[in-house]
Amino acid sequence: MDLLGISIKTMYFSGMTLRLFKLLRVLLSFLWVFIYVVIISAETADAISISKEKEIADEFMETIKKQGKIINDPISSALVSGIGKTIVSNLPPQPFAYSFYIMDEEQFNAFAGPGSNIFINRGLITSLDTVDELAGIIGHEIAHSSCRHISDMIDQSRVMSIGTLAGVLAGVLVGASAGGGTDLGQAVAIGSMAAGQTMMLSYSREHESEADQKGLAYIAASNFNPMGLLTGLEKIRNRDWYGSEHVPDYLKTHPGTTERIVNIQSWLERNSAPNENAISPVNSFRFEMVKSRLAAIYGDEYEMENRFLGILEKNPESAPAHYGMALLMERKNRVTESLEHLRHALSQRPFDPLILLETGKVNILSGNAEKALQVVQGLENISEIEMDVWYVKSEAQLLLGNFSVAEKGFEKVIANGSHRFPKAYYHMALIKDKKDAGPGKSDSISETPAISHYFLGLYYYEMKNMKNARFHLEKSIENLDDKEKRSEAEKILGKIIKQKKEG
Repeated sequence: MDLLGISIKTMYFSGMTLRLFKLLRVLLSFLWVFIYVVIISAETADAISISKEKEIADEFMETIKKQGKIINDPISSALVSGIGKTIVSNLPPQPFAYSFYIMDEEQFNAFAGPGSNIFINRGLITSLDTVDELAGIIGHEIAHSSCRHISDMIDQSRVMSIGTLAGVLAGVLVGASAGGGTDLGQAVAIGSMAAGQTMMLSYSREHESEADQKGLAYIAASNFNPMGLLTGLEKIRNRDWYGSEHVPDYLKTHPGTTERIVNIQSWLERNSAPNENAISPVNSFRFEMVKSRLAAIYGDEYEMENRFLGILEKNPESAPAHYGMALLMERKNRVTESLEHLRHALSQRPFDPLILLETGKVNILSGNAEKALQVVQGLENISEIEMDVWYVKSEAQLLLGNFSVAEKGFEKVIANGSHRFPKAYYHMALIKDKKDAGPGKSDSISETPAISHYFLGLYYYEMKNMKNARFHLEKSIENLDDKEKRSEAEKILGKIIKQKKEG
């Protein structure tokens, strides 16, 4: 690697630690990028092409997915995507299809990635008070994409390779979670990300102003109250985008919050007041339910329990707070308490599908399969919970000993949501083993049918237990008659072997 004619390989680092070497490499990288941008490309900057941004977006999404931070919860995702798609529907034709993701991050942040991929942190959603505030933030990020601000920033850093740039962008999104006091490489970089590079990927005040102005228009056109952006920003100002004073300035992608609040207030004064009779496109109760869901499943257990108890102290009949407590108790394996909170929630909202679904799940944990089947009956017609309902019904049938019915249900779940329900593979292995059992069958693992080994291999693979996954997949390949399943087993086994060699 050569930087400014200096060959790193020939440098002699007698007594220099690896940490100092990393720091020097960052400084040299910053210097080279600075010279390139200021001297070489200053007069030729222009937004990159759609096809080039698509390449970067693909690399970016691959990097983000490797971090394991995207929340794969259809219930929560449906709310955020519903808000986003409602706003986008009022835009002129766009070069990219918009996608919306929730990040499992506590920090107060949202970010528009390349290719119109919009990310909202869990901590931001759970700290906002209204649907309009969330719509305001999402509308602002959509405006960044529609104005192609991301492509402008990318163009400033075109000296970097696509892969490196994708890593830098991903680092702006999730790199700050390392917080203060950690190693420079952890806090600042994903891949080869450096301080100078992230500075160039910060929005300018001009970008922010344009995104606010257009975002407000988008929000108002979508029947959300544009006042939500103002109140949402006021909360962000109080917490900062990342919620920590330890985060370096060059990681703050949304500068000038106080100035923006003043400008938004002026916009609201100049434009006519929103229609008070307009029907919001998103149900506010569902918003509260999703907030409780995200807090209970992904938040700190101690903090969230105190939060829900505080809400219930003021409003003992709050269905979202009881729902959140039920999820939290379920997470702690306190099944009886979970059922009690669900009963309170149902007393207020007897037909709410989210509460009914969770009641079914907790009844499975308590061993009451018949009750579980009863409460989830008919809920499979609701798209965002369809696979959850099928999974509950299949588990209930398995508990009742109806193996053939359970098998069909688990097959449906595996075909449509295997990554969310890895235990479906385990249950399928059990069912296949039971169906294969006959008089005098040994309990020895050598007598386990190949198809059961196949499903156990997939189960352990999804659970990241590669040793057991490899064992069962190898066993399945020896005697598996189904060519398609054998091919899949060989493919996954190849991935496991490759991962072991590389790491």
